[in-house]
Amino acid sequence: MEVNSHRTSSVLFESPDRSLIVLDIPTSLEESQVLPSQIPRRRIVSASPPATPYPTPEPRHGGGDHSAFATASPGAQLAELMTAETASSALQDLASTYSYSGPFHQDRFVQPQQPLSVSALPPLIPDKAEFLDGSIEAMRDTFHMSAPKFDLVMLDPPWPNRSARRKTDKYATVSNLKEMRNLLLHIPLASHLAPDGLVAVWVTNKHSIHDFLTSPTGLFAAWGLEFVTEWTWLKVAASGEPLYDIESTWRKPWEKLIIAKRIGSKKPDTLESKVIVAVPDVHSRKPNLRGLFQYVIGKECLGLEIFARNLTAGWWAWGNEVLRFQQPEHWHGIE
Repeated sequence: MEVNSHRTSSVLFESPDRSLIVLDIPTSLEESQVLPSQIPRRRIVSASPPATPYPTPEPRHGGGDHSAFATASPGAQLAELMTAETASSALQDLASTYSYSGPFHQDRFVQPQQPLSVSALPPLIPDKAEFLDGSIEAMRDTFHMSAPKFDLVMLDPPWPNRSARRKTDKYATVSNLKEMRNLLLHIPLASHLAPDGLVAVWVTNKHSIHDFLTSPTGLFAAWGLEFVTEWTWLKVAASGEPLYDIESTWRKPWEKLIIAKRIGSKKPDTLESKVIVAVPDVHSRKPNLRGLFQYVIGKECLGLEIFARNLTAGWWAWGNEVLRFQQPEHWHGIE
C-alpha cells in the first residue's frame, strides 16, 4: 500500500490575518478522514485540475442572470457586487502584496477516464465518525433523540436549480424555496446547537437565496440565528486564474458560505470574512473546512454536516448520500 505519510497540509498559502487562503480540496478531504494531528493514509480519487479558465457563454437576448440581477433586492445586488470586488482584490493581493504565484493545487491521484467500478467492500468509516443515512424527514426523530449539541453545523442544501439537477442526485428533492424552507425547518437545529455554536450554509449564486437566509423573516431568523459573515470559495484553474470571468453575468467563479450564530451570543474574535482560493475537484465536492473552523472556534470542535456526501473523523453527518464518497472505489491505498 502507498502510505500517505509525507503529504503536506491542504493549506498552500495563508495570509498573516488568515483572511486569504489557498486550499487544496483533495488534501482537505484526505485530512478529514483522520482525527486532527493524525496523518492521512489514503488518497482520494480526484479529477484532473483544469489547466486554464473555462469559456463562459453569455445568455442570448439579454436574459439569464443579467435580468435576474436587475430584479434582485438591493441587498442581494450589493452582496454580489461586493463578492466580485472581494474576489478581484484577493487575487490582486496574492500576486502583488504576497508575491504568491502558486502552486494552486497539490498532485492528485487521478484514474484513467473510465467509470469507477463499484466495490463489494463496505464503506470506509473514519474514526469516531457518526452518521445518519437517510432523509431529513425519515431520520428527524432519530437525530432528535440521539444527537448531541454541536459547535458547528454545516449545510449544503439541494437548492432549486434546473441547470444543476441530475437524476443521480438524491438530494434534488425540492423545486422552489418554499419547499426548501419547509424541509430545512424540519431540522431540530436550535435544540442541538451549542450556546456559542455556529451555523454555516453553502449557497448558490441565485440572488433570492441570500434573502431567503438573511432577511428579517428568513431562515436564520426562524432558527433564532443572526448573520455574522461569509466566506467565499473562489474557484480557480491550475494557473491561478478565475475559473470563469468574474464579470460574467451568466456564471460566477465562486460559491459562498454564509455563517450565522445564535441571536445575542458572542461572535468568536477570529471569525471574519475569508476568501478560500481553490481548484475544484469532481462535481459536488466541497472543500473540507474542519481545520479552518477549528481555529475559529478555538478548540477541537464537534461538527455536524447536513446533506453530506462524505464523513469527517470525529464529526456527525446526515443525509441521503452521506456515504457517497466513502465507498472504497473513491479511495486509493486501502489497508
